[in-house]
Amino acid sequence: MGTSGTFGGSKNGLVPSWVDEPASPPAAAPDNGEPDSTNGDGTGGPDQNGEAPAGTTPAQSYQPIPAVPESSGLGGARGNITRGARTSDERALRRGAGRYVSASGGGRAAASRMPNSRAVAGGVAGLARNFVNQGPAEALRRFNLEGMAGAPAEDVFVALTDMLCPAGGTIDEAIARDAMLETVADLAAAGVGNFDELSADDLREFFIGVVSRSIEGKILNEVGTNAIAAPSDIGGVERAQAMLHDFIEGCVRDEFDARGTALSDLEAAAIDSFVDDLYGAALDLVEALGDDG
Repeated sequence: MGTSGTFGGSKNGLVPSWVDEPASPPAAAPDNGEPDSTNGDGTGGPDQNGEAPAGTTPAQSYQPIPAVPESSGLGGARGNITRGARTSDERALRRGAGRYVSASGGGRAAASRMPNSRAVAGGVAGLARNFVNQGPAEALRRFNLEGMAGAPAEDVFVALTDMLCPAGGTIDEAIARDAMLETVADLAAAGVGNFDELSADDLREFFIGVVSRSIEGKILNEVGTNAIAAPSDIGGVERAQAMLHDFIEGCVRDEFDARGTALSDLEAAAIDSFVDDLYGAALDLVEALGDDG
């Protein structure tokens, strides 16, 4: 059986080790659970779901990540997040996150700069869809992990992380990988059992966690380590990042719920557009609520 309640996420954020490094090019999108396809001329290329077939190179899945404009005003985002971290001021943290989105050109533009995170989230959404509709072993078969169907859920998701975003990639890939692993840690802390015992609610929570953690990680990567590491004590750092995480996760959850769609009800061809829309809308909400703060 699954957990008695959804695992909901950790209250203590983890400071990513990769922040303050330069932006990087995107990687290939993962399989979200449907067979590979080809372009109209018979050559391999992204299919109708925006996925890259096996054997394609990373550059085939997405356009290059647009750079934040030089007059981006990230100083305002950094200043507010630094102030919020030093004083545990949640309003300042929210304002800093909102100004990051504004400086990036809005939610859609900010989301377009997260191709690997969107691709990984699409892979998780496809897994959740297939888990409910086809069963745990079939859901994992797309990743050659069907033998792990009865293994502890955290072990399965770590293996899935290695399939969707292997270690040693670009910074953009590292953001997606960190989001997966931090969400696995949340799941393990909640005491979720074996993978084949997960509920649809557990899988939804995992998906929301991956989206939230990746947005949080992207903001910290762009704004910089020193903004969130301003307090002299580790407790202050953890409080600040937990507040930032809770704010971002709330925005993602609100936008997910507003769509009124279970992951299991999505058509396979609609997964990519659902994920893209969710990222853009959640970031728009971060901007709007940040300004209100």
